[in-house]
Amino acid sequence: MWLVIAAALALASWTGSANASETRELIVNGVKRTYRMFLPSDLRSAPVPVVIALHGAVQSAKEFESDLGMNRIASREKFAVVYPVGLNRVWDDSRPAAIRLQFLAQPGDDVAFLTALTRTLVNEGIADPGRVYLTGLSMGGFMTERMACEQAELFAAIAVIGATVPKKYRQTCKPGRAIPALLMHGTADPISSWYGVVMPGAELLSVNESAQFYADLAGCMAAADNALPNLGPARASTVTVRRWSICRGSAAVMLYRIQGGGHLPPSFDPGRGETLVATLLGERSHAIDAAEEIWNFFRQFRQESVAQRGISAQ
Repeated sequence: MWLVIAAALALASWTGSANASETRELIVNGVKRTYRMFLPSDLRSAPVPVVIALHGAVQSAKEFESDLGMNRIASREKFAVVYPVGLNRVWDDSRPAAIRLQFLAQPGDDVAFLTALTRTLVNEGIADPGRVYLTGLSMGGFMTERMACEQAELFAAIAVIGATVPKKYRQTCKPGRAIPALLMHGTADPISSWYGVVMPGAELLSVNESAQFYADLAGCMAAADNALPNLGPARASTVTVRRWSICRGSAAVMLYRIQGGGHLPPSFDPGRGETLVATLLGERSHAIDAAEEIWNFFRQFRQESVAQRGISAQ
């Protein structure tokens, strides 16, 4: 009963202004961490699905909120979106410090932060523990992958934009369950190469190898390619989807290959979230909408009660 009351109070405070995000705080190991919370203004019941979205390096959570465009879908489908803030706008994503430029920007204890945040959302009665999802762009994508390896029980599915898998994960990543995963990557991404990184000690798998990595983790037995119809502007780039199925635990893996796409999330809206910095990040594809595709993938998956036991704080 107390969860119902708490959820009602939280909903009342979060939906006071129409479709606006609120910045909230959480103390983790003595450090104040912040996150942005978006909840549709007309939402009247909880718990609800929650999408946790991690911004890229040097990007603010507010910028990623605008860039991704997930709030529009949350308003329509009635779920919450949470945008955690990385200390110094970076994440401790487990890649070598040099490749993450850690000498310029020191991250926080982000595994602890994201774990505590997820449990807080569940314990407050806002998040349905079986329908918490994690996505991220670039460094946020690498952090998403770390959480999938180390805290797979928290998330029903993940989605990664513009990031590949550290090669070391082939030996070290041992999630306790088959986790559904979507990867979305532009073939002309100038920041996160489609072909991975071969630097000794900091190797990254290619995009194709990264998708196969998740398919192998989930024990998937079948893969099929499909060219998507061009739903965007007339000159939008071509998108091919490979989907792995017949996986353990009803999981699935999807790879969106965006021909000629850069480092920005694909969008139907040509101007959403774009700045002069976009000229350095490559072309934004308008053939698909990243937020729409990610939500369509997430909504298929829900953890069963046994898999949820590790979520509630003790």
